[in-house]
Amino acid sequence: MPKGYTKLRYQVDAVNEGYQKLMKHNGFFLSDVVGLGKTIVAAIIAKKFYWRTGPRTKTLVVHTPPMEASWRKVIYDFDVPGVDFITNGSIHKVKHPDDYDLIIVDEAHKFRSDESDMFDLLQKLCKTARRRPALDGSTDKKVVLITATPLNNRPEDIRNQIYLFQDSKQSSLEIGNLQHFFRPLIEDYKKIKKETDKKKIALEVKRIYSEIRTKVLQPLIVRRTRTDLRETEEYKLDLKQQGVVFPDIKPPRQVLYKLDAELEQLYETSFSLIRDTLEE
Repeated sequence: MPKGYTKLRYQVDAVNEGYQKLMKHNGFFLSDVVGLGKTIVAAIIAKKFYWRTGPRTKTLVVHTPPMEASWRKVIYDFDVPGVDFITNGSIHKVKHPDDYDLIIVDEAHKFRSDESDMFDLLQKLCKTARRRPALDGSTDKKVVLITATPLNNRPEDIRNQIYLFQDSKQSSLEIGNLQHFFRPLIEDYKKIKKETDKKKIALEVKRIYSEIRTKVLQPLIVRRTRTDLRETEEYKLDLKQQGVVFPDIKPPRQVLYKLDAELEQLYETSFSLIRDTLEE
């Protein structure tokens, strides 16, 4: 490990598990919760991929502008060769999309609507065949989608992200045809949005996402929470021995503010304007 970094068991397992999914399915979701080191895990996977595929391997990291310095530091610290960087709003500047073998997309949930230009550009980048075939002759790119909120999307949003590295009709998953799998779930989701019975809504939404989670996401996701680290004995012991402590997150609590008459009126007016806009 580079100086200043600690070798943690749960990150090692995430690297090994993620790399296996990457090679088997052409991509996966890296979805550890915030603060568990997804950038580090992705960097090590990129380095492992480089040494397994050859010295001409090239990786592109797609990141948000505020995260550029962080990504460059981690890639530099771990000495990952052949890495380029681009912000998520500048994908159109990639002149040779076939030049890259591995695409790492940070905050991938920002690319979820197939009606947006950003998604269209990312999909073309990920689906363009690699110039240098893999050892097995494949020209498919490998894609790592980093997001801490993989299920906070509509069914079609999850489908769109999976399409970035999977064939829609001949996936590597047991279900095979992703179009056939998602079509009825998307229709059910649209129908339930018109329902008024809250209990029925909750049950139906739970059913839809349970099916997506078990049949599609589980084979494609690496995800650990702080609870997982506390309840998995080997992780708990490793963290204790390394002296690593994650702070407990307390539940939200109500904080009331007393406003004077003028400020209260301003608040009510502003809230009404926002509400009316959302209802249009």
